[in-house]
Amino acid sequence: MERNKTLDHIFSLLGSMALSEAIDELETFGAAHPELSLDARLREIRSDYRLMFDYWSKGFKDEQLELVYRNFIYRMYRLTADVGMRYAIAHSSYLTAIDNRVRSAGRDWSPAALQAGLEGFVSDVALLELEPAHVRAERKLGLHRAHRQMMNDLFDYIWTSSQWTDSTAESMAQLLLAPTVDTIDQQLIVSAVMLGCMNMFDINKFRVMLTVYRQSSDEQVRQRALVGWALSAGVGMHHIFPEEREMVGGLLADEHVCKELVELQIQLFYCLSAENDNRKIQQEIMPDLLKHNGLSITPNGIEEKEGDSIEDIIHPEEAERRMEKVEESFRRMLDMQKSGADIYFGGFSQMKRFPFFDSIGNWFVPFYPEHPAISQAYGTQADTRMIRNIVDHMPFCNSDKYSFVIAFRQVVDRIPQNIREMLANGSVAGMEAVAAEEQGKPEYIRRQYLQDLYRFFRLYPSRSMLYNPFGHDADGHVFNYVFFANPIFSATPLEACYGEVVGCMMKRSMYREAASVLANCSVPGRDFLYYMHCGSLRLHHPAASGGLALPQASACFEEALRLRPDSAKALSGYARAKFYDGEYAVAEYAYARLSAMHPERKSSVLNMAVCMVNLGKSDEALKHLYKLNYESPDDDRVNRVMARALVCAGQYDKAEKAYLALCAGQEAEPEDHLNHGLCRWLAGDKAGAAECFVEYVRAHGGDAGVAGCRSLFYADVADKERELLAGNGITPTEVHLMCDLVCDLAFRIR
Repeated sequence: MERNKTLDHIFSLLGSMALSEAIDELETFGAAHPELSLDARLREIRSDYRLMFDYWSKGFKDEQLELVYRNFIYRMYRLTADVGMRYAIAHSSYLTAIDNRVRSAGRDWSPAALQAGLEGFVSDVALLELEPAHVRAERKLGLHRAHRQMMNDLFDYIWTSSQWTDSTAESMAQLLLAPTVDTIDQQLIVSAVMLGCMNMFDINKFRVMLTVYRQSSDEQVRQRALVGWALSAGVGMHHIFPEEREMVGGLLADEHVCKELVELQIQLFYCLSAENDNRKIQQEIMPDLLKHNGLSITPNGIEEKEGDSIEDIIHPEEAERRMEKVEESFRRMLDMQKSGADIYFGGFSQMKRFPFFDSIGNWFVPFYPEHPAISQAYGTQADTRMIRNIVDHMPFCNSDKYSFVIAFRQVVDRIPQNIREMLANGSVAGMEAVAAEEQGKPEYIRRQYLQDLYRFFRLYPSRSMLYNPFGHDADGHVFNYVFFANPIFSATPLEACYGEVVGCMMKRSMYREAASVLANCSVPGRDFLYYMHCGSLRLHHPAASGGLALPQASACFEEALRLRPDSAKALSGYARAKFYDGEYAVAEYAYARLSAMHPERKSSVLNMAVCMVNLGKSDEALKHLYKLNYESPDDDRVNRVMARALVCAGQYDKAEKAYLALCAGQEAEPEDHLNHGLCRWLAGDKAGAAECFVEYVRAHGGDAGVAGCRSLFYADVADKERELLAGNGITPTEVHLMCDLVCDLAFRIR
């Protein structure tokens, strides 16, 4: 929604409990926007606050002072939030149209009237069964049409509503838990409450979703409530509403709740990958399917078309190869789907332009055949069977089911007979049907709902008017979808699950998001995994690790070792961190310990040898390297370290042979030419050294001209190898001369 910086500043003041300043700021804002009509409520708050202030300033002691002051903060928040909603509506033609429609319809939106109307609808539908068959269909359509319009209006009314009172919240919770109200209506209302609470935090709407999640016996309603309160929890609002933390803390005492929150957080990551997964399907999987178009999809699966009989005789294995390629492509998609990927996003995203999706409520309404927009699309009995076989058994989210039915009706007359038969039998080639038992599981219900949400926030035309839980804040640092980073979860039992969630983030290269969760971990909750993840971020992704408690990777791994002294992973991280810090003696000792713990791992010995070389102990390093070379003569990693050690030991002839082999190999790296050049230079072969350095420059592009050549030489040779060169008697003057020689050979400047 349209945000106002002044109002955001007032919310910030309230979060820091600066009541008087917030009142002054809101009064100034109200004077600039008289159309918002906030004077009366603000005057009342100011007057009451002044009475309390005068009482306190005269020396009277009030045992309820803190509670009274917090109540003023609460009242000011409610007023500011209501003003913010009215401001957003007034500054958006989209919201103004919604507000005018739902509030000028003359409906009674009170919870009592709503419950009576919703229960009446259930009764009316049940009574339809008593009607004669020839009038039942028409009356049923009319009944559902009127109800759908009312529910769409109700959805808009709720999510644009002002702050709820305690009594409104209690009544709405009862409505959402009532067994006499249709589950479809309850699910839609929960989504509206979520959307409203996302856009303007309301502690009472938040309380309703927690209550429904805790008490509902309807899993569909319950999972929507879980997603709702997790994504709409106001960041920092627990300062204003301490009961928010208390309510959440009470839930988190249940291990099952923590488990569901972990699953929800990870499922959100899969939603964010929908477009990348679609690109993978379009660029890697679909081309294979299209390439092998000698196949057709039939009711019996994939079969080969009648082809060239001569070709079949000459290349009988080709048909089998094509079949294997197609089956492999289908298997890849199925594997993606089973792992949680949203493989249908790309295809169905093109079907969200139907007028059906102009109404915001239709993005959130559960799929049901009686929806007036699709009920007549079922047509004949055969068509009905085809549609139901698809929507009942394929893993489509609700909005995709509506897209499918609407599109199906438009093309049903043009569908080939063999495809119609396949659909009538309930099969789609390459796609596995989902059993009813699986569809009833909480994780499946939640995944389908999250896919609906992702489609809405990515594709709804007016989405820019709304808070987007899948996006970032204005400065790009707060990730709304990472609700684990919300302070209300800090110092709660959920911290025990941080390691699992952060590990998932790290695997998906979500390093900033991982850092935001780790930064939310309280001191008592910092366990072994916490320090390991922090160390990894500090070591490999320092730009993403701002805000973490420990400044250095080595300190993180040191803490991990304190908790688990025998952990090889922690010791390996510590050794690498110390190596990067240039503390080669400490790193050497750590790698020696690793080698003793796991003598079969040659990488520890190899890294220890590198530390020895950097410490000037080349002869000692060579003892280990000769053994490694004997065991693995073709291992270029060993050969590179050994060649470097030979150079540092002054054994240039042996090093020359090693570098010639490395530079001639298929796995040659640019640094091989650089180190080969150092070897020749120290051996006195200046021309040969320059030739190697030229190869190094060319391997780095070599198109930056003489200036680029000089810059690269001074950075990677003169600066990095200063100690080695000086220790072997090469003066700064010779370094400059060598640079000129390299540029001369590379660009013929003389």
